[in-house]
Amino acid sequence: MSPRKTILRELTLLHEEEGPDKLTRPASITGFAEKPAQYQKAVNQLLQDRLIEGRTDEEGRMAVSVNGHRLADVRKELRPPWAHPTLWLTAAATLVAVFGWVAV
Repeated sequence: MSPRKTILRELTLLHEEEGPDKLTRPASITGFAEKPAQYQKAVNQLLQDRLIEGRTDEEGRMAVSVNGHRLADVRKELRPPWAHPTLWLTAAATLVAVFGWVAV
């Protein structure tokens, strides 16, 4: 799983279990220790896209949480590939084209 999806998945689970105001440090996210540069880049991109929010915690360090106002967009990013409507439309169009060509 990509760092972006890993971060979103963990923050969404934390949001559902602990509530919307629960903050976590990016370094505590699974996989951050193995690939810190990729995960930090993903955190920065998610902050820029406003899918997550960054604040300082009690100790003055950066902490992030999922943006409660953008939960629908977060869930859309987390859904599996076969759940995307574009995939189904492309598959249906391909089948129609193939069977239409074979029938001719």
